[in-house]
Amino acid sequence: MMKLTVAILALTLCNATAKASQKKKIGITLNAGGNTAGNAMAGFMRGFQQQTVKINGEDRPALEAADYIAGSSGGSIVATIYHYQHSTTNDELLDAAGPNDPSQITNEVLDTIPENSMFPVFSAPVFPSLQIAIPVALATGKPFWPLAIQNLFLQPFGIEGGKPLSSTKIRDDVKTTPILLTSLVGPVEVFPFHLDSVINRDIYTEYNENVPMLEMVGEEDTEFHDIIDEINEVTGGGVTDVRLTDLNILRSLAEDNGFQLNLPAFGTATEFTIPLSGSVATLEYEGVENQTDAAEPFDIEGPLILTYEELSSEGNPFTLETLLGMSTDILSLNPGLRALLDSQSPFPVAGRPISASIPTVSGELREVAFTDGGINDLSGLPALIKMKPDRVITCFVPNPADAGLRFGPEVVSSISYQVYNLFGKNFGLVDAANPASIVSGRVLSHLFDLYSNGENQLVKLVDTFESLRDAGEPLVTTLEGLDVVDNEFWGIEGGWTVDVTFVLMVGVPQKFVDELPEDIAPPPAGRNKTELGFFTNEEFASVPNVIPLGRDEFIEIDGTFIPAFGFELPERPARMTQILTSWVVKRAWNGLVGIDGEVKFGGFRELFEEEEIEEPPTSGSRILNGTWITYFMALAATLLFFNA
Repeated sequence: MMKLTVAILALTLCNATAKASQKKKIGITLNAGGNTAGNAMAGFMRGFQQQTVKINGEDRPALEAADYIAGSSGGSIVATIYHYQHSTTNDELLDAAGPNDPSQITNEVLDTIPENSMFPVFSAPVFPSLQIAIPVALATGKPFWPLAIQNLFLQPFGIEGGKPLSSTKIRDDVKTTPILLTSLVGPVEVFPFHLDSVINRDIYTEYNENVPMLEMVGEEDTEFHDIIDEINEVTGGGVTDVRLTDLNILRSLAEDNGFQLNLPAFGTATEFTIPLSGSVATLEYEGVENQTDAAEPFDIEGPLILTYEELSSEGNPFTLETLLGMSTDILSLNPGLRALLDSQSPFPVAGRPISASIPTVSGELREVAFTDGGINDLSGLPALIKMKPDRVITCFVPNPADAGLRFGPEVVSSISYQVYNLFGKNFGLVDAANPASIVSGRVLSHLFDLYSNGENQLVKLVDTFESLRDAGEPLVTTLEGLDVVDNEFWGIEGGWTVDVTFVLMVGVPQKFVDELPEDIAPPPAGRNKTELGFFTNEEFASVPNVIPLGRDEFIEIDGTFIPAFGFELPERPARMTQILTSWVVKRAWNGLVGIDGEVKFGGFRELFEEEEIEEPPTSGSRILNGTWITYFMALAATLLFFNA
């Protein structure tokens, strides 16, 4: 009997050693879209901070289990503040103690945005900060936009300006690596005129001519064509010739046209990357009539990975506000806004590029301009996929323009339209009959095989989201095992798989609405509280895709009326969105069920928690954590059994 007991003990101990926790590499993306996106993305971060998971046996905020946070444009503002502010805790910064339950919302709650949190900056007046930056830009000769960004988003959190990024530290209790997207748009000598009128033009004109060479989505894929038919029905037509992007053709055309397109780039905490890979690229930039001469061509061999010391020069350090300015530079994309700002200054300042000197193949340095990362990619996904994570959570709350609010509620509420419009390019889809869908750097963001796992993943995403919407739930689901494709523009080597959780918010889930008190967002007489997924109450009608103040206003400059370029959000709709997005995380924490009663999402909890895997004892470092000790105890017990 003693022998049997010892043997059982030995086997039990051996089995115990076979279980070990494995940390999956997790990335979160925060989408572009100005303050509208920034406010909503901070709300999702708030939700992840409010929920807890076991990390090394201790209950910790789920956000601490992530490895990367990638931001594009407005999303990069959130990523930057979260990583680099040292004035408060994560809980206070993200208002973790605040409400995430719609039944707790009162008018007092909507009127109160905690002062020490990240959220007030998205509703703060913008134009005064822009005006303050003008004299500094004039006095120092520095680019205007990073100075404005410093005033708007960094200074309120005590983040020091003018400090080398190489010595700017991430706060100790932040566990993630930030990734901020930007775009290389050519030598400084052709900026901004080349960006205004030339960039992308020739390459994508020729790409249109090559469209007949692209593979069509087969007629046998009837469910996909049903989605396209629905989009055409709600939009009045236009999506008529959907094909699959061929990045090899794009690469060839880029080479033939001197790479006159928006080249992707991104920065992390320690290095800056221009990920273009493949053969040596010759960059040639033609002139703009009556504006600028052609630039001298130069060669680069990527990917270029540079430290911030390498991007700095004496008296001109590469700073955090420079990187964030590069990632958010809508100024260079808006000639009207540049004209508005220059009208406030005795000398032009708005057209000065945000630049850096990069090494060429010849060994010389070339000063090139960068602009808003959103012109290449709205999501932040490509730069994150470059890091080869195991799991990705891509949060997407499009701003009014990207959501298509101008097209009316029927278009905006169409899940088919939103999924195709926002995620189609990631699966290589392009509308060959619509040049506007091609003349954009976003066509470079082909990341996944549309037919991963043998089924059309866009169809699967639409079907799942529609089932969740009909059940009144938020739109959250995971597409598992997506096949990653080669993409030289982003320096991505394919041939592996990744699980991507898509979170899409256009409008308000019915289950959130059902829990709201009657006096919150009351509808007009004779109407429901929501219609086609949006509040009918005028004040909250664009939640969560909140329309900034002044967006529909115009300013007169020398007899010409130009858009006022509103940025700041109305406070009460912004606060409603903050609560709504964190509620989405809470609601989906343990999973979501569709209208058919089937599980459509396994839950954020299972994404963040460490997995237990069957693993035999290994050599080396494992000897210190007890695995080998337990193994030898089991071995000794077994020997005792046979020698007794």
